[in-house]
Amino acid sequence: MDRENKKLHVVLYVDYFEMGRLIDFGVSPGAPVAQLSKVLEEKRGLMTEYISSHFEILLDGERVEGSVISTDVEKRKDRDYAKIFMDFPITSLDSSIQIHYNIFFDDNDPMHRNIMTYKLGKENGQFVFQAGEREFQVGKESIFSQITRFIKLGFHHIMIGFDHILFVIALVMGTRKFSDILKVITVFTIAHSITLGLSAMKFLNLPPEIIEPLIALSIAYVAVESILGFSSKFRFGVVFIFGLIHGIGFAGALQLDNQITWQTLLSIFSFNLGVEVGQALIITLLFPLLLYIRKFKWSLYLHGATTIWILGMGLFWYFNRLLG
Repeated sequence: MDRENKKLHVVLYVDYFEMGRLIDFGVSPGAPVAQLSKVLEEKRGLMTEYISSHFEILLDGERVEGSVISTDVEKRKDRDYAKIFMDFPITSLDSSIQIHYNIFFDDNDPMHRNIMTYKLGKENGQFVFQAGEREFQVGKESIFSQITRFIKLGFHHIMIGFDHILFVIALVMGTRKFSDILKVITVFTIAHSITLGLSAMKFLNLPPEIIEPLIALSIAYVAVESILGFSSKFRFGVVFIFGLIHGIGFAGALQLDNQITWQTLLSIFSFNLGVEVGQALIITLLFPLLLYIRKFKWSLYLHGATTIWILGMGLFWYFNRLLG
C-alpha cells in the first residue's frame, strides 16, 4: 500500500505457458526470456483483459478498477512466469478490502494454486488461492486458517510429485522392519526440512537444472541399492544427502517473498508438515501391503520387477532432465 499516492500495488505471478493456453503467445518453452518478455508486452491488451475479468479487488464491496503498469518475465525454478505489475486506487486502509482470484480455475487448471504474500497496514502474511478458496478479505485470516492452507499445499505437492513418491516407495521397499523405515524416513525428513527452509527463505538457491536431475538420480540409486543390498553402514548418510536435494525440490512449490517474518516461518513449517503427512500416508498404506505380499514366494519376482521399473523411471527422468 502506497499511503502517499493512495494506491495498492500488486505484483501478480502466473505461469507463462499456462497462460499461453488461453492467450496465443506464439512462442515455445525454452525460448529466451527476452523474447518471452517482448511477446508478453505485445499481448498486454489481451493479458489485461483476461486478468481484469479474473482478478478483482473490492473496496467496501465495490469493485475497484485497476491498471496494468508493466509486465516482465521471471524464471523461477524450472518455470517461466509472467510478472504483472498492477495498481489499484485505495482511499483508506480502514475500508474493507476483498480480493477475488479466479485465474485458471474454470478455464484451464482446476488444480491451480497461487501463494499470495501481502502487507496492508498492520496486516501481513500469506494466503493460498485455490479452486475451493478464491476469496480473501484483509483482517479475516486467522493463524489456524493459514496453517491449514499450507498443510494442504504441502500435502498436495507430495501427492502430485510422482518422483518424490517413487523415492519414498523405493526407500520402503529396501527395508524389512518398520523400525528401519522410521529411522530412514526420520533422516530423510530432517535433511529435506533443512534445505526446504533455507530455499524458501532464499538463503539457498540452486538452479533446477542441477537439482531435478539429481532427484531423478537419487531414485535410481535407491532402487539399485534395494536390488543389490548395499551395506547399511552408508545408508543413513546417503539418505541424508538425498534428503537435502529433495528439500530444495520441495521448496519449488513454496514461492514466498524475501522478507522473513514469523508468518513466513509459520507457512514454511506448515507446508513441511503437509509434506510429512503425505509421506506418512504413503508409508502407512504401502508397508502393511508389503508385509502381506512377502508371505508369498512370487513376492521376490514382484519386488524385483517393481524395483527395476523404479530404476528405469529414475534413469529416464535423469537423462531427460539432464538433456532437456
